[in-house]
Amino acid sequence: MNARLPVNLMLVEDERVIAFDLKNQLQSFGYKVGAVLASGEQAVRKVGEVAPDLVLMDIHLEGPLDGIDAALQIQSQHRVPVVFLTAYAEDDTLRRALDCRPFGYLVKPCEARELHATIQMALARREVEVHVERSEQLFKQALDAASLGVIEWQGDSMQLHGDGHLRSLFGDRPVPLDESWNLFLSRVDAADRERVSAALNAAIQSGDPVRIEFRTVGNGGARCLEAHARAYGDPAGEQRIVGILQDVTQRRRDEERLRQSSVVFHTTAEAIVIADARRHIVAVNAAYTRITGHDESEVLGLDPDAVLGTGHGDDFYAALVAPSGTGYWLGEVLCKRASGDTFPAWESISAVRNDNGAVTHFVAAFSDFSAIHQAEEKLNHLAHHDALTGLPNRLLFDDRFERAIEQARRAQQRCILLFLDLDSFKGVNDTLGHGIGDELLRAVSVRLREALRRSDTLARLGGDEFVVLTGSAQPEDASHLAMKLLSALRDPFDLGGEQIRITGSIGIAVFPDHGTDRNVLMRAADIAMYSAKSQGRNRYQFFTADMSERTQERMQMEQGLRRAIDNDALEVHYQPQLRLSDAHVIGVEALVRWPHPELGMISPARFIPVAEESGIIETLGMWVLRRACHDIVGLPDNDGRQMRLAVNVSVRQFMREDFVAHVLEVLTETGFPAESLELEITESTLQVIEQSAGILDALKRLGISISIDDFGTGYSSLSVLRGLPIDRIKIDRSFIIDLTENEDARAMIEAMLALGRSLRMTTIAEGIELSEQAELLLRLGCSEGQGYLFARPMSAGQLRQSLRRPPDDI
Repeated sequence: MNARLPVNLMLVEDERVIAFDLKNQLQSFGYKVGAVLASGEQAVRKVGEVAPDLVLMDIHLEGPLDGIDAALQIQSQHRVPVVFLTAYAEDDTLRRALDCRPFGYLVKPCEARELHATIQMALARREVEVHVERSEQLFKQALDAASLGVIEWQGDSMQLHGDGHLRSLFGDRPVPLDESWNLFLSRVDAADRERVSAALNAAIQSGDPVRIEFRTVGNGGARCLEAHARAYGDPAGEQRIVGILQDVTQRRRDEERLRQSSVVFHTTAEAIVIADARRHIVAVNAAYTRITGHDESEVLGLDPDAVLGTGHGDDFYAALVAPSGTGYWLGEVLCKRASGDTFPAWESISAVRNDNGAVTHFVAAFSDFSAIHQAEEKLNHLAHHDALTGLPNRLLFDDRFERAIEQARRAQQRCILLFLDLDSFKGVNDTLGHGIGDELLRAVSVRLREALRRSDTLARLGGDEFVVLTGSAQPEDASHLAMKLLSALRDPFDLGGEQIRITGSIGIAVFPDHGTDRNVLMRAADIAMYSAKSQGRNRYQFFTADMSERTQERMQMEQGLRRAIDNDALEVHYQPQLRLSDAHVIGVEALVRWPHPELGMISPARFIPVAEESGIIETLGMWVLRRACHDIVGLPDNDGRQMRLAVNVSVRQFMREDFVAHVLEVLTETGFPAESLELEITESTLQVIEQSAGILDALKRLGISISIDDFGTGYSSLSVLRGLPIDRIKIDRSFIIDLTENEDARAMIEAMLALGRSLRMTTIAEGIELSEQAELLLRLGCSEGQGYLFARPMSAGQLRQSLRRPPDDI
């Protein structure tokens, strides 16, 4: 078999005659002699340029580099086969020649055909070697591309050989690997060594392929490897195992994450539905079936929005995945169950993209918001109705009153307001207790309702004050209605084994005769009611222009209050707030008192409304805050920490542009720590705060806590509460009064406590007067409380003295 022609040869011979003769012989066989050189140095230098297929090399050459040294360099640098053509064959020369692995060794003189045959054999061998080298290179590239390593274990020598992607697997080991089996095994995690050895021994015995997964140790870092191996050879003779290694560390991590994601997917309380890019359902979890009633098999391949009836269409998804979109949506939707019932849900939808940015799936998660909505409905009812009587409260009444005035204005008709206050009701509370007093208020509300038409509005403003609104009536109709209401109270009330008689005084104001504004008409009816009381009670009075005594009294009170503030004649009393679990005092509420030099102690119920109407409330509020911070700074609670101080803030005071600056000024002036100050706002303030959340945020940044006072008696929206930094809600006394006897009151308290927990707010109850109330509140989950059961409001000095006593004695 002849090698391909022409073959390019390089001849290295220092004797010209021999070189010339050899060249002619070679050319006669069809070879091309690319160069004839006389020294080893020339051969090394020119081999790259000539690029011969084979070099015929004399050994004994002139110069420092003989033929063997030149051949070694040519082999290592250019991988060109060399055939020695020499006149010497001494043992030493042969041993040196073998080091460069020549492709032939001819002793001169040699026959031409022998030379030709040797050249052909050398070229054939080189061709085979090139093919093998290419195969090995391709194999190594494949191993590297697949991040695989190959190993061979020789059973007789207990040596391990390896190559390929091993450095990343073993870190500190050279490649190719050549080490003893015991050294290799030392790199395997101790817990896996016995299993690896057993698996390989079993492979030797059976000859079947095995798959082993094990962990490695060492300075290369812990890795997880997978080996596929098989035994070769005669069981009775030499044994070897050949296999491949692959790093599966990342794969196992990914599988673990997938398992974790699967557990979350199947066990989460939120319903999850996965749809493909065409919005066809491909998977739902168990919560989806529980909430909607749809099994997975029923909805696979369907449009999730069509199944749930959420109303998301093509435009919605186009905006979701648009380059300008976020790929995420969150909001409230109305969903449909398999039964056809609808329910509110809080839903999030996310677009899932692949590495190229293309949308592959949509994932929607939603939870049933029915319980939250029911709680909100309860709170809305509480916000608009009196908890004791179930009648509309001031908030709802004011709204209806405004609408009635507007309707009467458009129709050019009259609108009648009746203001009823029970006579001597305070005596009932003082003699028979608040429980009987509350029962009486409920019974009164029932009789008043029965005396009115369905179109009339009856509301309880608070305490023993009721108002009636009736439209399209004449003044004489108002007189008839007032007499009817008074008559309804004439018969005694059977309460708690007692027969209680009570009367009422009614003031009447008429739109537009006595005013065109809701507040003006309310003041007019209030003045007329006090006029009826002053004339003997149990009667009614229309407002007249000469009824100015009450207005005059309010004016005098306003001026007196201004002087009291200027002269520092007011006092601040403090009612302790306790932790119900151990009765430890943890805070106090600051309550302003007015000891009038002539009228005695004036109730806040009298001068606070005057302060609010006149605008004095802003100055009064800052005076109370400054005095309270001065009194309480440095005073420790029962736990040894700075006593928490709660101070009421009015809407007008809160809405001042410089309110936060004034608070900071007081804290700086008195040294009172901001984190121990709590500002109490009413629920009605939330209506304003919704547009001024920045004020709350500024206070929170100072470290000041915010609480909602008289919670449940005003307007509260979950959407507002959820978005504001509120720390504590204060349950109004009206819900505590009959807590232990009224299931409805208990249900309302439970709803408020549940709301507080869901919004991560602390709850405190005020107006606790009975130990049974405190015990029940603690069982229901209320953590803090205040009321006459624990302590009445007291001066700063009395407070300091009381704190020196054990908590149970306070």
